[in-house]
Amino acid sequence: MFRFQSSRFLKLAVAAIAFVSHAAFAAPVNFSGELTASDPKFNRPLSLTTLSGVGTNVAYDVYGFHVTANGTYSVESTSFSAPGSDTFLYLYRGAFNPAAPLTNLLALDDDSGAGALSLINSALLANTQYYLVFAAYYNGDFGTYTGVFNTAAGSGQVILDVPVTPGTPGQVPEPATLALLPLALAGMTLARRRRG
Repeated sequence: MFRFQSSRFLKLAVAAIAFVSHAAFAAPVNFSGELTASDPKFNRPLSLTTLSGVGTNVAYDVYGFHVTANGTYSVESTSFSAPGSDTFLYLYRGAFNPAAPLTNLLALDDDSGAGALSLINSALLANTQYYLVFAAYYNGDFGTYTGVFNTAAGSGQVILDVPVTPGTPGQVPEPATLALLPLALAGMTLARRRRG
């Protein structure tokens, strides 16, 4: 019959669970897509209270998402292939309506990211529906793009809605699957001790 010789094994198992759980919730979430001439278009906001006079008919993609814990999160556009253009990011809470693009708008950014790309840092609430809108700066700018969500402060995870249309999200970590890793490690350790 197998017996625990000390509490050391339990301490290691608890530490492994804490490490993997934290790693699962802190993982960046990538997204990517392509703005095309056939995408929906809107008059993008220039500020929280005014619409753009230049980007009056820009293509956009929408990503619905929520977060698993209250905290500060960042979202950044990391590339855009349209020559001579940059990006605009918009964050909405509850709903996004392209016919009323100032409604529910929480934050927006044009040039805070690296290389004149966009970056938003915002405090978000757990289990609240949010929408990220990725748009070009000018009408007629099309191309492929990439971006990333990160946890800036806190331990929550960004969960993209599936399916996300338009746009194709990157791989989203499965926290429940990763949480099983410590149990598998504990089982292997037990099996090894039984043989020894």
